[in-house]
Amino acid sequence: MSPWMVLLIPLIPGVSAALLGLFGTRLPYNLIGGVASLAVAASLGITLSFTGAGVFGNGQPVDFDTGPWIATQAFQAGLHLHLDSISLCMCLLVTFFGFLITVYSVGYMRHDSEQGRFFASLNLFVASMLTLVLADNLVLIFLGWEGVGLCSYLLIGHYWKQEDVPLAAFRAFFVNRIGDVFFVLGVFSMFSLFGTVSLSELAQHGPALAGIHSGKAAMAALFLLGGAFAKSAQAPLHVWLADAMAGPTPVSALIHAATMVTAGIYLLARLDWLYAVSPEARLIVCVCALVTLVLGAVMALVQTDIKKILAYSTLSNLALMFLALAAGATGAGMLHLFGHAFFKALLFLAAGSVIVAAHHEQDVRNLRGVLKKLPVTNIAFLDGCIGGAGLIPFLAAGFFSKEAVLGALEHAEFEGFGYRLPGPIVHAIVVGVETLSVLYLFRLYGYLRSDATEPAAKAHAKDSHGHAVHDHQGHHGHAGDIKEKSPAILAVLGILIVAAPLFGWLSASPSFGGKGMIWSAITNGAAEPEGVHLEHALPFLIVNLILAVLCFLAFSNTKRREALLGRLRGLSLGAHGPLARKFYFDDLYAAVIVVPLKGAAYLSRLIFENIFTGLLTIAGWLGQGFSLALRRLQTGKAHQYAIGVLLAIFLLAYYLGGH
Repeated sequence: MSPWMVLLIPLIPGVSAALLGLFGTRLPYNLIGGVASLAVAASLGITLSFTGAGVFGNGQPVDFDTGPWIATQAFQAGLHLHLDSISLCMCLLVTFFGFLITVYSVGYMRHDSEQGRFFASLNLFVASMLTLVLADNLVLIFLGWEGVGLCSYLLIGHYWKQEDVPLAAFRAFFVNRIGDVFFVLGVFSMFSLFGTVSLSELAQHGPALAGIHSGKAAMAALFLLGGAFAKSAQAPLHVWLADAMAGPTPVSALIHAATMVTAGIYLLARLDWLYAVSPEARLIVCVCALVTLVLGAVMALVQTDIKKILAYSTLSNLALMFLALAAGATGAGMLHLFGHAFFKALLFLAAGSVIVAAHHEQDVRNLRGVLKKLPVTNIAFLDGCIGGAGLIPFLAAGFFSKEAVLGALEHAEFEGFGYRLPGPIVHAIVVGVETLSVLYLFRLYGYLRSDATEPAAKAHAKDSHGHAVHDHQGHHGHAGDIKEKSPAILAVLGILIVAAPLFGWLSASPSFGGKGMIWSAITNGAAEPEGVHLEHALPFLIVNLILAVLCFLAFSNTKRREALLGRLRGLSLGAHGPLARKFYFDDLYAAVIVVPLKGAAYLSRLIFENIFTGLLTIAGWLGQGFSLALRRLQTGKAHQYAIGVLLAIFLLAYYLGGH
């Protein structure tokens, strides 16, 4: 196929974004949504056309290269797009979910007042992510990287008139800028060491040179790791992700399923050879991912906002991917990236359907029983919970991907800085924490299937900020009209209800009788390692199934739920406990960054204000003195003026005459 077709994959949604940004305010709503959806559909169609072109597995990659894009005497970075097996899989992921979420947004954002800006940002988000995954050099990756960061800021802050939303968008933007500084330093370090920023050239010649200069290679790996941690929300740069829920729900689904947070995983997967010669970097990845894994799962257990529960779930699942990368199991990490995309998109979009039906209520305590009136959403939510908890082999989108990660961790070793962390210990921690995913997901599902229909009892629905929410006609919502209203939302949920279990089936490992089709595609045809057999996984499956049923029964019944919560309140650590304070990360940032910056700003203001005030005062005094001196020369006597003129003429003649 023509290399120009590769360029069209990111170009079409990019052009659509420009058109909608310029003319979106003049177009009718259905046309705006139609143009945005067709643009991503076109990219999806072109991407699908490459699946039969022999790119998958060990097939021949397709390159679009116009030559140097940035060129100096010592540095070159080309406009080079590289479509191989893994980038084709990522393009399929981005365009498939980008298309579904754009169509979903047509129903979800129907009554929004700024549709043109929203869909333009959505298309630009997809175009930026496609540029990132297709780029063959780190500079072009950085261009897509920055585009994704910009669009996340625009979309998280879409409801900019609401309280706290601009701050949430700024926080995401600021944390990612910290990561970008590390990313740029990493690019400079890579060029300094290897003399190129091309991924293809680095993969060919980088490993040998990195082995010789292991110290410099480790420094470059750590710099790039800082960028990946910020973009993929790993501790300590994870603090923006929960706040990002301030944006519209389709944005949350796109960020968590197919763009933004997967960018860091993809970058590290592409540079796996670099981390293979940097055990210290892998140890740091392992430790930070373990912290994020535990933090995300525990925080998800205590949240009451439906979207924040899913956001902290994403933190935990991203940590699983990083743990796989730390163990050197790139294939397992990428497999879970794809599995997570399916069940997390399903969960977020089902949550969006609940929010729309319940008039933008997001507190699960006020959404009890709502799924009983939303049959399609109910199936979607249950499907997503089963996939996220990895409960049923071949049907759960996350079962085989999690097993691949666990299998890799069991045989890994993490060493660096004179310390050693055995893989079996990490494996045991992950198994224990993954049990929590069963609890928080079925706690959520139990609330939504509760026997009490709380929305009917509420006179006024409130949003996550505590403000009264009206329906689109300006009337207060009532539970009597809670129903699935949008055909676009229902169509997307219906597709994902089928697609998520289908992915689970296709991702089955050979040890379970599967063919490993998806594994082969995302690893350029690498053989899949022997995974966990059914007889080994069966005890954990049974335990998790029992926990899921018990958790659902406990939270779906009012009496049992209140009795359980009454006992748990006795374990509360108060307003200053680690759960209420988000494990003190915000306090740490406040103490280390915010307070010193405020102090420096205050001190600078005092110093500069005094300097400028003093200078202006002195200038005033000088002007006043000069004015008084000149005033004395104005006497009004003609003979004094004549003497002055003659003296001036004499001095001028003396000067011009050469003294």
